[in-house]
Amino acid sequence: MLNPLPYNIHIEEIPEPYRVYAEKAAFANNILHSLPAIIYINQLDIPGDSNSMRNLWYNQRGHELIGYSREEIDLLKYDFLRTLIHPDDHEIVPSSYCWHNSDHSEMTFICIYRIKPKNSTRYHWLYNQTVVIGFFEDGSPQRSLSVAMEISEVMHADNQLNNALKEISRLQRELRLSHLTTREKEILALIARGKTDKEIASELFISVTTAKKHRTNLIVKTEVKNTAELVAFAMENGRK
Repeated sequence: MLNPLPYNIHIEEIPEPYRVYAEKAAFANNILHSLPAIIYINQLDIPGDSNSMRNLWYNQRGHELIGYSREEIDLLKYDFLRTLIHPDDHEIVPSSYCWHNSDHSEMTFICIYRIKPKNSTRYHWLYNQTVVIGFFEDGSPQRSLSVAMEISEVMHADNQLNNALKEISRLQRELRLSHLTTREKEILALIARGKTDKEIASELFISVTTAKKHRTNLIVKTEVKNTAELVAFAMENGRK
């Protein structure tokens, strides 16, 4: 478990050889807790399983905003993030792990999402940037560091709100795409072009049964209801 350093460090009580390190640690600690930003660390306990994500640490500003103590967060464990984050935004925070496994692994993951502090009835908008800082033995992302800024005041204008909601929707679609295999993306592109299962089977040298199975799997993975919605999903994401 990661914990912040104590706020009051008595440097003079530390042996001289180690005092310089304590002074640097105290300086860094003061910066982390004084910044007008929410800084936090999340971790997956099971590789690739977003349901195993839990929070390890918040800076002081983060605790002040969310209203939860360290003990309460640890007690809620995996339920904490789902309690805190707006239901429509649950996929967004874990998507930073999928982003790292994508073609953009070297980049910072940027997103906008909503949280509801403890005992509050109002959601707050956060502009968030995340980088992966730890990995499992198989090389998949395990731990992430995030810096978020509250942007609730600037989200009141209708056009800004609509743009933010569109961005959330885009991120959700991107997350679903990241779960598809290379073959499934190939088939999705063919479906978007109006190809039948027979035509897909012929073009990819697979059986019609296999083509139908891929179509069914795509409907499940993209969380649509039928082929018509699957085509619309593919067109929205440039698969044509």
